[in-house]
Amino acid sequence: MAADIRYIPELDTPVAPGDTIREILDERSITQADFAARLDKSEKFVSQLINGKASLTHETAIELERVLGVPSSFWNGAESQYRDALARRAQSLELGAQTEWAGSFPRKEMAANGWIAREAGPGDLLGFFGVSSVDAYTQYWSAPRRLAARMSTAYSASTPAITAWLRAGEIAAERVQTEPYSEAAFRRVVADLRSASREPVGTWQSLLRERCATAGVAVVFIRDLPKTRCHAASWWVSRSRAVVVLGLRYKTDDQIWFSFFHEVGHLLLDDRRQATPCDLDRDPASEERADTFAADTLIPPDAYANFRTSGRPTKATVTALAASLGVAPGIVVGRLQKDGVVPHNQMNDLKVHLDWAG
Repeated sequence: MAADIRYIPELDTPVAPGDTIREILDERSITQADFAARLDKSEKFVSQLINGKASLTHETAIELERVLGVPSSFWNGAESQYRDALARRAQSLELGAQTEWAGSFPRKEMAANGWIAREAGPGDLLGFFGVSSVDAYTQYWSAPRRLAARMSTAYSASTPAITAWLRAGEIAAERVQTEPYSEAAFRRVVADLRSASREPVGTWQSLLRERCATAGVAVVFIRDLPKTRCHAASWWVSRSRAVVVLGLRYKTDDQIWFSFFHEVGHLLLDDRRQATPCDLDRDPASEERADTFAADTLIPPDAYANFRTSGRPTKATVTALAASLGVAPGIVVGRLQKDGVVPHNQMNDLKVHLDWAG
């Protein structure tokens, strides 16, 4: 019997089963010609087998067991590990050439958010995105997907950062259990959620998650990345489940609530109930509909018009209007600032500043 026969996986240089065959033949002083005769194979095949150029099949493993006395399970395992090691080495070499691609992602911030390891390389990023190759990443994220994203026009966007932020949202949403989507149920939930804006942030975050999940919509909160420009995003996973991802670009309650209802508007008003990949191109008409929906849901048009004609806004009148509508004062301030009624440097103390670990 041969001395110690072992296979050590994940070596820098993959070890072929043929190396073990060669060791056994040398130890037993068996020539390759004699071995070929015993195996009932050609000398050419035996040479290729020993040099790792021919695959070791299950049938050959059984024949090796008979000739050499080493179990077929060993040969099958050794061949499988050898081929796996070759494939991994080939992919490692390929990924080594993708350092520029990996460098396009804000890996430091992604690691700080706990999404990837601090020393993540191309292979780790592929694992994060759940794809097998850089080509698969490009095809998946450039395909025509049905996604609505609320984005700032004040800064230039980085596609890698955007896709990383969206992927983090996908991963978080996968952990949210939801009932099958019901538009009627979702509309009822949305009508009730406006008043949640007056609750402490920890309370209304939970309310958004829990209430929307009962209607088939997974709501998740994800920390922003540099150059994403994304306030929020929404998409359909299937005809029975949707996702809303909320970020904190401006870190105030008026922005987050407007973003939430903006995405709700996309889900309720756009004809996009398809399980497809994701497109960041925005339809201006769709964005305008979603903006109007969010503005009118938070502050009904009649109430807003009456307030605008009642005199110059003060903190007292803004607070009173918010109380009568059942919304946070910051929401009213944000609307007045957007419409140019109140300067952006005034009444900001009525807003609630936010942060979360998403």
